[in-house]
Amino acid sequence: MLTGQSATQPTLVSYLKDFKTRLFADITEVPAILQGAHYPSLDGLRGIAILMVIIYHFGANHFFRPYYFLFSGELGVNIFFVISGFLITTLLLKEKLKYGNVSLKWFYTRRALRIIPVAYLFLLVMIVLNSIYKLGLSGSNFAASFLFYKNLPYQSDFYTGHFWSLAAEVQFYLITPALLLSSTNRYTIAAIFVVIAVTVISALGFYCPDMMHGNPAIHYITKASMYFFWNGPFIVLIGSLLAIFLFKGVINVNKTKGSYLLSFLLLIIVLVINNRLSLFYFKYASEFIATLLTAWIILLNLRTKNLLSVILESRVLVKIGVISYSLYIWQQLFIGSRSFLPWVKPFNDHPLGLFIVIKLISVFIIAFVSYYFFETRFLKIKNRYK
Repeated sequence: MLTGQSATQPTLVSYLKDFKTRLFADITEVPAILQGAHYPSLDGLRGIAILMVIIYHFGANHFFRPYYFLFSGELGVNIFFVISGFLITTLLLKEKLKYGNVSLKWFYTRRALRIIPVAYLFLLVMIVLNSIYKLGLSGSNFAASFLFYKNLPYQSDFYTGHFWSLAAEVQFYLITPALLLSSTNRYTIAAIFVVIAVTVISALGFYCPDMMHGNPAIHYITKASMYFFWNGPFIVLIGSLLAIFLFKGVINVNKTKGSYLLSFLLLIIVLVINNRLSLFYFKYASEFIATLLTAWIILLNLRTKNLLSVILESRVLVKIGVISYSLYIWQQLFIGSRSFLPWVKPFNDHPLGLFIVIKLISVFIIAFVSYYFFETRFLKIKNRYK
């Protein structure tokens, strides 16, 4: 027994020392797996993510419920968050290595050109629709969307409710670059702490409410953690940490290739544990584990060819992923299984399947036009500031 302990203890200690050394190591080069400028599999993963959101918002889960399965719109948004955190951190670290510093002015210019044009176009359309249909949207509702603080505890609405996710991303963009570039090590430790603390406190607040709500201070901390688990830039940090771990060599890419089926099976697990009708669903725990597995899926599909990468890099999914931002913005015009939206109400008497098909065709046409005739104009300008 003692012999076994003495044999395994040095291995554990050496592993922890190696982890600490790598975690605090300076970033001196771009990992080989991140040398490319574009990762087609991530477009495909965006395609899957937006399809989850649309299935959830358009009422298509009605057809899956008899089989005890529901697609999660929150999971779709979380996949977007992980990809965004990963790519933004990767771009910032690459730029710092290449030029010695990062121009925050051009960084924010690129982000603004990526996010604002389509978002503001949607809001202008909503202002017109609000006037025509008397939707009751107030100036404060529009202000929260235009200024990207829709994720804060605030009166929400169905028409611009999806802007909470844009707010979370914009807040991440505003805060992250300065912290990351001033001290990558301090940023890494802070991000790890936030990810663990928010998850643990949220889970305890849900499963052990008496323990967490006894003290007023603890009560408010718990409520804040539970709220920002869903509505803050929390999930984005996990994608950001994935990028940092790759740059620092904390993750050994050679040991993460896995089998041809591994990442496909991981995606199935992600879907299963986020199915709220499943015995495997545990609030907060399921979302957190799914986010970690999503990061693993991203890693496995950056360069390696496997079953899932073949699916993700298919022409259809890549195309859907390319227009996914426009799809996300405009799908809000068609949410609901039997819609309360006045421009959709005339179709409410149609069979649900046909109703969903009409909405799908409509949103894809609008997103296609939005992307190719509007969004790409600003993306071309954005590319000048690389």
